[in-house]
Amino acid sequence: MDFLKRLFGDHDDLKKVTAETTRLQSDASDPTCSVWVSANAGTGKTHVLTMRVLRLLLAGTAPERILALTYTKAAAAEMSKRVFERLAAWVTMEDRALASALEELTGRAPSADEMRLARRLFAIAIETPGGLKVQTIHAFCERLLQRFSLEADVPPGFEILDDHEKAELLSEAMDEMLLAATAPENAKSPLAHAMACAVGYATERGFEELLGEALGHRDWLERAGGAARPDADLSVAEESYARALALPAGESHAAIEAAVEGLLTSQDLARIKSVLESGTKTDQSLASDALAVTRAAPGKMRFEAYCKLFLTQGGEPRKKLMTKALVDEYGALHEMFCRAQTAFVRIVERRCALQVYEASLALTRIAGFVMDRYRHLKAQRAALDFEDLVAKAAHLLERSDAVEWVLYKLDGGLDHILVDEAQDTAPLQWHVVRALAQEFFSGEGATQDKVRT
Repeated sequence: MDFLKRLFGDHDDLKKVTAETTRLQSDASDPTCSVWVSANAGTGKTHVLTMRVLRLLLAGTAPERILALTYTKAAAAEMSKRVFERLAAWVTMEDRALASALEELTGRAPSADEMRLARRLFAIAIETPGGLKVQTIHAFCERLLQRFSLEADVPPGFEILDDHEKAELLSEAMDEMLLAATAPENAKSPLAHAMACAVGYATERGFEELLGEALGHRDWLERAGGAARPDADLSVAEESYARALALPAGESHAAIEAAVEGLLTSQDLARIKSVLESGTKTDQSLASDALAVTRAAPGKMRFEAYCKLFLTQGGEPRKKLMTKALVDEYGALHEMFCRAQTAFVRIVERRCALQVYEASLALTRIAGFVMDRYRHLKAQRAALDFEDLVAKAAHLLERSDAVEWVLYKLDGGLDHILVDEAQDTAPLQWHVVRALAQEFFSGEGATQDKVRT
């Protein structure tokens, strides 16, 4: 209580804050308005959704025409529990207590018809075929696909893979990829090259972790052209990655390594070496690196020698190429040395971009192959995973030939959509919600003489 006093001031201030919060929650639960509620954790967002469901029912909305989507099964169970507890309590409340409860919920005194309806809502909700639809987005998509399996092009009576089963099938798909990549007949295939490239670029995070992340981008893998063939065409990915990394056409490691040849002449390097040898131990160490550049063969060896000269072990540009005494005495030479370092850093950035391009393309090819095999293994079992539920539902509602029929059937059964934890709803899940709601505001759905939110 002392904390609340320090936060809000005296008792009257606390009452004002409480009253304002209650008013805002009442506005947000108004069943005649479409609203978005943004608030911190623990401030009553789920409570507002529960109030909204109750007010919709009290306003005469049939339970089957309400869809409440939650982020987890636990949240769905909790919201259903809250709704049915309130409805059950209304059945046996004394008239005065019921009137007070309904007035607190709606902000006005209830009519006699509302009082009678409130006492019947528990039985109505219980007897509704299919029940009050408070469920996760995955549960909703599962029911949708079961109802329209033919239109969605999914196996009737499909099974849903749990996390363990999904991991087993993915592991099997990865094994098939490894067999294909190492098969003698595929030794010169793009898949074999991609495997060698990916393993070469893999860091301490591990190849499997990187592959797992890539497999999470299913839409991109499909658009990129990843397929089961070891030589699948990835031109879409190639163009996209090259554009994102600003790679010039025909960029190659050979061209990048050749670009360092004009940084410093042999005379420049000899002069730099001579000056550095006259300095401190730090200068003398760089003098050895300058000599190594002179002696290195053109190409990769000279590029690596320049890396040692101009960069730290961590790959960052050296902050000092000469100590202060040498800079003061050989200022012009130091400036030339620094210009060469700046030019080399730009060349290194070119090489980094090319490496990212090669690694990304290799990972895309490998992940595309694995995903295709995983898809084949699921088809053999007539199974879908949780990501498939949402993806297939979104495709059914947005892009399939049967979309008008499906939306018509659903449109006849939904008037209100509520989404809990909307900030955690993935883009593809929002595609499902958007497709469901679009009929509210277009065509016959927009002309019906009723409020739809």
